[in-house]
Amino acid sequence: MLKLLSLLAIFFFSCQPVPKDVPIEKYRNQFIKGTVDLSPELRSKMPKGDYFLIIAVRDLQNPMPIAVLRVKNPEMPYAFRITGKNKLDNNRIMEGDVIITARISKSPMAEVQKGDLVGTLQTKVGTQNNRILINTEVR
Repeated sequence: MLKLLSLLAIFFFSCQPVPKDVPIEKYRNQFIKGTVDLSPELRSKMPKGDYFLIIAVRDLQNPMPIAVLRVKNPEMPYAFRITGKNKLDNNRIMEGDVIITARISKSPMAEVQKGDLVGTLQTKVGTQNNRILINTEVR
């Protein structure tokens, strides 16, 4: 009997409507999908041993990243999907035009270092088939 009451309570509360003040569409479209690839000219500059691919999403006005994806030793090209799960601050919403930076580094840290390999792309949140080409070495 207790199990039946618990099941009914779960069913009742899970069927409640979403509050009208929640912008559900903004949350549903918080993703960016695509691939990161390395230009042929920089293939010889790939770090030996362990390295990290760090993909950061920023809006056009604020240099602080909205979301970051960090992957250890990925194969190139790397297919990525950044979602709300990758956000650094749940109060910020990924929307509109953004800049994506992809960086290959020996260090997992956020700071860009000499020898890092970098590529950028301006795109819109909610898009697929984005291609970021890493084509610059930090000097």
